[in-house]
Amino acid sequence: GEFWQPGNGATCAELFQGPGRSLPQTLSLTTLVCMEMLKALSAVSVDNSLLRVGPQSNPWLLLGVSGPFLLHLFVLYSPNLGIPALADSFGIVPLTKADWVTVAAWALPILLVDEILKAVGRWLAQRDDPTKPTR
Repeated sequence: GEFWQPGNGATCAELFQGPGRSLPQTLSLTTLVCMEMLKALSAVSVDNSLLRVGPQSNPWLLLGVSGPFLLHLFVLYSPNLGIPALADSFGIVPLTKADWVTVAAWALPILLVDEILKAVGRWLAQRDDPTKPTR
């Protein structure tokens, strides 16, 4: 079979080593950070929907999510704050608005997955114990 070759005359080494990897690495890290923070917000209730029991009901959770996210933003945009060595040490670069749209497109579906899992759990609990009230 044939092997995939990057377009535009780039080599695999250029894609995965040096400055060429900074944007993909940043997008990956930021997407994972956002997914984990959204998953934490969704975990405010194990079986109730996020629409029924919102994350604002637990201020410690909001603090626990906003702290790491703000730290991530600080490192991400440290070159704009005059501290480029901080972002360089992590191998990341500041993101554009278009990059944030990409991050959101990959991170937000975790909320849908969690809501579906909670709904299935509620349905199974109701099926197993019909006397249990639905939420």
